[in-house]
Amino acid sequence: MIQAKILFIEQEIVNNSKDNWEKLEAVNSIKSLIKQIDLNAEVVPLENVKKVRNLLESLKEDSLTKQEVLIVKELVKF
Repeated sequence: MIQAKILFIEQEIVNNSKDNWEKLEAVNSIKSLIKQIDLNAEVVPLENVKKVRNLLESLKEDSLTKQEVLIVKELVKF
């Protein structure tokens, strides 16, 4: 589910804003973090921005960038 959502967001960015490389870079960063999650064992809390953000920051071992946070918000509301 989360993988499909991020792909839809990525496609939307590619189709609508070809000059927005920062946002596309943020999507790619989040995609790589999502790939680290064992989706069979881990429940991704897609209804809560803070929980998704905390999960991704834990995987990244650093704070998310502003663009990454915006993508997380899009993931939750999508």
